[in-house]
Amino acid sequence: MIDRVSLSFPRDPDSVPAARAALARFEGSLHPSALYDASLCLSELVTNAVQHPAPESGPELGLELSLSEETLRVEVVDPGGDFRPGAPTEGDERGWGLFIVDQLSTRWGTEPEPRRTVMWFEIDRGEAAVRAGESRRGGAEESELSDSDDDDVRRSITRLRLEPALL
Repeated sequence: MIDRVSLSFPRDPDSVPAARAALARFEGSLHPSALYDASLCLSELVTNAVQHPAPESGPELGLELSLSEETLRVEVVDPGGDFRPGAPTEGDERGWGLFIVDQLSTRWGTEPEPRRTVMWFEIDRGEAAVRAGESRRGGAEESELSDSDDDDVRRSITRLRLEPALL
């Protein structure tokens, strides 16, 4: 583990940008597109925890950020228990949150327990893309797209497809 932080926020809409701001500690450690995707996914999970609390949830929610050599893992901890999300779908005006998380994250899931629910996602750091970009700037010959570059292209296309629906 390279870096780990635990925070708590009031169950309030202002906590969404505050939680996003916590990701700033990883600038320079993640590929910029991975950081952007993480910010969108984090916003969706915190918004869900703020807007859809269980009756026993209480006034706060937790946030766990973990950066390893390979991935960023984000966990939103809701003291309300046993939440089990439906399958991510393309919603109407609302209901796009888990679809966005599903499309932009590398992996995601939920850990429902009787007294709390953890919604989490992981995003690969994109190190290969960062190193490839640095070597190209240093005058090295360009090579074929790496798997990480391919993931960046896929995420960018997904963002472009989602943008009109989110506006």
